[in-house]
Amino acid sequence: MLARVAAVAAISLVPTAVAVAPAQAYGSCSISVPSKVSIYSPYREITAKFSAGCVRYAQDAWWDIVHPTQGYSGGFNYDGTHSTDTIDWYDFEGTGTFKIRPEGAYDDDYDDLPQNSTTMTVKLGSRTTASSTRSGRYVTVKGTAKRYSPAAGGYRPWSGAKASLQMKSCSSCSWKYVKSGTTNGSGVVAMKAYASTSRYWRVVTSDTSSTWGRASSYTKR
Repeated sequence: MLARVAAVAAISLVPTAVAVAPAQAYGSCSISVPSKVSIYSPYREITAKFSAGCVRYAQDAWWDIVHPTQGYSGGFNYDGTHSTDTIDWYDFEGTGTFKIRPEGAYDDDYDDLPQNSTTMTVKLGSRTTASSTRSGRYVTVKGTAKRYSPAAGGYRPWSGAKASLQMKSCSSCSWKYVKSGTTNGSGVVAMKAYASTSRYWRVVTSDTSSTWGRASSYTKR
């Protein structure tokens, strides 16, 4: 009996191991960027905004900008003081949907913070203008399309652009599709439509994989 009591007492004196969970940060840090970016000059600024969670909890946070085929194209950094970060974006970076990929964030205790992922679609910018003439009950609308050329460092005629003619009968009315056309080598398309009374007209170019389309200002005829 005495031996058993001694054994129990000895076991009770052995410290019990307690599993300790790793330190965990509170809150999270998120980034937001423009979903659509238009390239219209040799370089432009792109500004990212950081969430209130970054401002409240984070000491530092990074996101890489990753091209779909060419890889790393820069990054955004929250430095613990500013709620935005602005980078210079050059026209040779290419077009496509870039991933904004988290690369690490931590708080004042150096505990990791959860981050989000997002995307940013970059395409060449374009311009579209429209003019019109009337002959009896028919109106001819001429659209002229240009798009930014990285090689030229400026806008050039947009050949082969898909364009649609749209019309509305009053300034507060909704635009309605009339017909489609394709620009020639000079970036020009002419479309003829029946209209017995005055109407508002515009030409809208369509988005492509590399270029953002654009609506012209209206012409009344």
